[in-house]
Amino acid sequence: MKIRFWLKTVVVAVCVLGLTMPAFAKKSAQKDNLVDVKTAWVTGQESFPVWLAKKQGWDKEKGMNIITTVYGSGNEALEDFSVNNWAIGGLGAIPTLRGAKDGNMLVIALANDESDANAVIVRPGSPILNKKGVASSYPNVYGSAVDIRRKSFIVTPLSSSHYTLIKYLEVLGVSPREVDVKFIDQALGLLSFEHAKADAAVFWAPYTFMASGKGYVTASTAYDVNARLPIFIVVNKAYAEQYPEITKNFLAIYMRGIHWLLNAPRADVVKEMQTYYKDVFGLDYSETMLDLNFNVFKLFNLAKQKELFAAGENGVSKVQAWQESIAQFVLNYGSVHKSLEKNIIGSKYVVPTFINMIEESDLK
Repeated sequence: MKIRFWLKTVVVAVCVLGLTMPAFAKKSAQKDNLVDVKTAWVTGQESFPVWLAKKQGWDKEKGMNIITTVYGSGNEALEDFSVNNWAIGGLGAIPTLRGAKDGNMLVIALANDESDANAVIVRPGSPILNKKGVASSYPNVYGSAVDIRRKSFIVTPLSSSHYTLIKYLEVLGVSPREVDVKFIDQALGLLSFEHAKADAAVFWAPYTFMASGKGYVTASTAYDVNARLPIFIVVNKAYAEQYPEITKNFLAIYMRGIHWLLNAPRADVVKEMQTYYKDVFGLDYSETMLDLNFNVFKLFNLAKQKELFAAGENGVSKVQAWQESIAQFVLNYGSVHKSLEKNIIGSKYVVPTFINMIEESDLK
């Protein structure tokens, strides 16, 4: 769950012909008579594929007009989702859980995996760096139970940073009660850490990048402790059930954008990404910053997405397993009413239906 500070409403176009629309997918007033599809995003690279679709004209090929609203956070997006103000969007794992608990949200694809963007940060010379790989299954993790106990950690409550800390402590065999957890938002948390208000802090990007730039050291990423943190493509369940072709065509365009990101020359990708961040969010990203983004935000091609959404021998997909772990964290540390637990336990809202509809030919 990243906190995003830049708000802007952007109109990007995409979609499908000849269907009767619900309130959040009406016929456009444009002369092309395109289908309007309202979508929601927060500041980050996950809305790049729909921006690229508009620029390249892929949208008109499908007869859609995607209306994209950029929110300050996943929680803000969820407030509008609850009143059917958007149908499809990109959300972090924890906001997705909050959306799914009411039984009206489906996960249909992965935008990316930000596990390497969430990290436990310490100062050079910290005793936490004394040992590495104490838990043999987690060779890249610095720290030990002796060096961690009674240390203070800055995290943002019930967020990806909080989840990362819990998994980090679990790997080292330390109870959260054995450390001092200071709940602070990310921007203030970085400032507090600079003023030595804690022994360690857990950040997500871009604060992880900022911390690294200030000379701080990564003791562990979320990925290192198997705390997978996907950004999902989600859809209103009723909308997807009533308009599966629109949902499928949107996802086809989105996956076409991911295909381009993974296969285009890096110089072309960086140039387009710089334009995207400038046009959509008013941000000037250097080539170095964009390279950092590509190093820590993992993208998945169509074949890999189908593999990750496929049920394993136990009937559970890898994506469901990732989300089930986060669900247990939310149930332990959040405030989900008991009557709603059934909607998130088992992660049945993570479905392969629409990603399996996409073919390689849709990506060209």
